[in-house]
Amino acid sequence: MTRIEPWRPPNGPDIEPQPAGIWWDAVKVPTAIAQRTLTLLGGDSGAVIEDSYGAVWYWLVAPGAAGDWTVQRVLGKGAYVAVPPQDRRYGPGPHWRVAPTHDGYLTEPGRLHAALLAAARALKPCRRCDRLTDEPVAVAVVHVASGVGRTIYACKPCAHHFPPQRDPLAELAAMRRAQREGRA
Repeated sequence: MTRIEPWRPPNGPDIEPQPAGIWWDAVKVPTAIAQRTLTLLGGDSGAVIEDSYGAVWYWLVAPGAAGDWTVQRVLGKGAYVAVPPQDRRYGPGPHWRVAPTHDGYLTEPGRLHAALLAAARALKPCRRCDRLTDEPVAVAVVHVASGVGRTIYACKPCAHHFPPQRDPLAELAAMRRAQREGRA
């Protein structure tokens, strides 16, 4: 039986690729969702690596704990993560957004999953630039025959690129009201 030594971040000055799936799995999260997730977790977050080059963050969870999640990409056995040295707290490149402590580095997966879901619900993709925004502007409403429509969102800088939308159902309702009231 092989004994696995406790995990520690690199000691030297360089970032090291380290294998996922042994000491931890890494939950890869886009920066916009990650920032909100960290706020929601507060002090309940374990170690978090921010990779400013890739615009992603990695939460470390117990191996296999997030294997069935569908909201984020989970890196397990066979994957490698660029792990910064313990004292690297600033970019550019991979650095610790939340550094590991002597007490541990893993985030409780149930809390992380709940925070990720809540953060993802609060953000909308911009129809023009595809960036996630937490201040979406509704630029169109799409109606369909089944009755289940959808709203199209843009971020504030892109919203002015969309022409003002006419709502045919609202116009039809206004025409019917005008007819009933004898104004047509």
